[in-house]
Amino acid sequence: MKKFFAIIAVAMASVMVANAQIGIVAGFGSSTTTINEEDLLANLNGVNDYHLGLAFKLPLPFGFAIQPELLYQIKGADLGQVVNGEKQADAAAEEFKFNDGFAELNLGVQWGLDLVAFRPFVFAKPFIGYRINEGEVEQFSEDTEKALNEAKNELEYGFSIGAGLDLLEHFQLSVEVFKNLGALYNADGEINASKEDIPDTNKLTDLSNYGGIKVSLGFFF
Repeated sequence: MKKFFAIIAVAMASVMVANAQIGIVAGFGSSTTTINEEDLLANLNGVNDYHLGLAFKLPLPFGFAIQPELLYQIKGADLGQVVNGEKQADAAAEEFKFNDGFAELNLGVQWGLDLVAFRPFVFAKPFIGYRINEGEVEQFSEDTEKALNEAKNELEYGFSIGAGLDLLEHFQLSVEVFKNLGALYNADGEINASKEDIPDTNKLTDLSNYGGIKVSLGFFF
């Protein structure tokens, strides 16, 4: 009996692996951040971003599938005019826009209905990433830009949820909302930027990490 179940398990695993696909994924979206400090005024706006990478899709029984992806992901934020509330009458507002590039690994868990020609599905993706590219911080000096980038958390982690559609077994379209957890800046580090550049640099540690929405298109072989 044990041998029988072992043979069934091996057969099922062989079928799933045989139906696994490798694909290319790319897309675009918008990301931003939030802040809870009343005396740091910010006009929050989204920043356009993009992503591209490789995916591996493995079908499972009962409509489930897993789809890990390794991506290069750009995320950013636009705080618009940043002013210290206590000195807003005489402080000059500065444009504060920045972005970062991450090597990001996610593990998508899907559930959907196989309707032969197409498969609608919903999914959840926990992800983890590491910052490998520092984007420009607009409107600030080179020293301030360096200090701000050094104070950012290099490790990112979070999750996303969304829905998608597999078409003709080779094409995939998905839309998702993502949220990085934790703070954007390291509260244990110091932001050694000039007060003339940023009126109250300590408040930047209250910026939440990136969040946003993205659309992806995949092609699977």
